[in-house]
Amino acid sequence: MKTSTRCFQLVTVLAFAASAVVVSYAQVKATSGPTSTVVYVGGDDLVLKASDGKLLNYSVAPGTKFMAGGKSATLADLKPGTKLTAPVATGFDPKIISSVQVVKGKVFAATPPDAVTLSLSDGIKELSVPAGTTFMIGGKPMTINDLKSDMMVDATIVTTIADNAKPEVANAAAPATPPLSGSLLVFKTLGEGESSIPEAGTNLPLYGVLGLCLMALGFVVMRLRKPTGQN
Repeated sequence: MKTSTRCFQLVTVLAFAASAVVVSYAQVKATSGPTSTVVYVGGDDLVLKASDGKLLNYSVAPGTKFMAGGKSATLADLKPGTKLTAPVATGFDPKIISSVQVVKGKVFAATPPDAVTLSLSDGIKELSVPAGTTFMIGGKPMTINDLKSDMMVDATIVTTIADNAKPEVANAAAPATPPLSGSLLVFKTLGEGESSIPEAGTNLPLYGVLGLCLMALGFVVMRLRKPTGQN
């Protein structure tokens, strides 16, 4: 009886540990809330100030409709300052924005259809380019396909946090939002916090811990099934 009790306690501890790991790796979810305000529109991306004060970046699927002033509106109808009067659903989960930066950078490399690497005052960054983005180079509109090395680009960069960001990062106060300058570009944080180092936000750590828990659970089950007279 004592052995069975100890095994049950061990199984309970392992299950609790596994659930704790799952919770710790739970993705940060965000919504616009019942009302929100348009901050930026660039290509098929939309930046909103949600009803809870968070700054959110949405990718917008074709045909998406919004409610503004009691009327249905498309992405093309939205302008900075537009008040949205219904929850926003674009077909993609929004990302929380941790910082906004207005920059002038030199094109280091362009990777159509959706990435450009800029040389900035604080280093080289690979940025996501929303579909439909137009760059103004020397007064002429250009697409990402037209960009060449050493071209100068004006941009407003929004940095989004990782899905597994720590609560203090996800719940931090929204950054200031200067007027849009140049093209809207997105810098995606890959791991926890503000770092852009290779993704610590993958599920590999979670799978590893769960695997160890399952192995230990299997060992406990084998012990329970072992004949009591066997050494």
